Amino acid sequence: MRNWTEMADPRQILNSFLFISTVFAATEGWWFVKKERCYNHIGCFSDEKPFDNLKVLGKKYLPDSPDKIKPRFHLFTRQSPSSAQELFPYLRAGISTSAFNSKRMTVVIIHGYSANSQDYRLVDMKRAFLEQFDYNVIMVDWFPGANHVHYLQAAANTRVVGAVTASLLDALRDTRGLRPADVHLVGHSLGAHICGYVGQRLKGIGRITGLDPAGPYFENTETPVRLDSSDAAFVDVIHTDGRRYFGFGIIRPVGDVDFYPNKGKHQPACRTHTLSAVKKLVTGNLESLSADIGCSHMRSILLFTESVRSSCRFKACCDSCALNCTSMGLNVDRDVHGSYHLTTNSASPFCKG
Repeated sequence: MRNWTEMADPRQILNSFLFISTVFAATEGWWFVKKERCYNHIGCFSDEKPFDNLKVLGKKYLPDSPDKIKPRFHLFTRQSPSSAQELFPYLRAGISTSAFNSKRMTVVIIHGYSANSQDYRLVDMKRAFLEQFDYNVIMVDWFPGANHVHYLQAAANTRVVGAVTASLLDALRDTRGLRPADVHLVGHSLGAHICGYVGQRLKGIGRITGLDPAGPYFENTETPVRLDSSDAAFVDVIHTDGRRYFGFGIIRPVGDVDFYPNKGKHQPACRTHTLSAVKKLVTGNLESLSADIGCSHMRSILLFTESVRSSCRFKACCDSCALNCTSMGLNVDRDVHGSYHLTTNSASPFCKG
């Protein structure tokens, strides 16, 4: 007799598993209708349109409180590249005596779902910025709100993280003379949408870089719900995992300029065998599963960090004309708009030129 995994269509297996998981997630409190939650300093959050995207089987998800999400902000400088100084958005006396220097550019790095600011890829990005530039680098950590068993709850929590992050930047502007135009927000996955929420609240942000912005429940939403070109003076996006199945990233263009390395759906040397992924999902081999299906999603971080360190330009061209090209990553030409494509190597150094 053949094994069940050999007989079933892997897409049917996956859809069945996701449906069952969704039912279990939705039954928790489905009878309790939640319309709005309000929190000190940051205001109210509704589940009405357009923020009705996070719903399943009648249950809508609203963000948890800042006290539950516990967003934290760690400042690094060239003078203190490894030892962080914590900044508190609503304790302005501490901000006034911090090592923050308004004469420098400020980079804010925000992680995504189930991650934290200690992820080695993000730590390496911070290190790369400080190696190359005398910047303020702020790492945002919202692990208690991101490491949620229900993805939809973590996705909802991004709205609060964005609001509190905007409060911090507002405090830095008022107490230390921060210029929003000198701020570069860099967000991965759900962190990319957090960057968008920051830009909606604090007008005049200079640049947002979205690293494979989260796709599930954001792909076809209105602009206030997701990262959008209106959220900063310049928004560039790198898409690396827009696959139809097990793809974590958004595939539609959402920035001023959108880059699609290796077509933006699957990155070289990353496994894509759907049946293998389903087997690991149902047998509980989650660590191996995460490495497999998260590989392309995480590649966006590695590509961008390499662009910070390397003189290689990551040459990308638009579909319509091979002569219309620009550089992907930190050194992108801000005058370009549209979608650009390129190929990369399968391992570092990724840049081909």
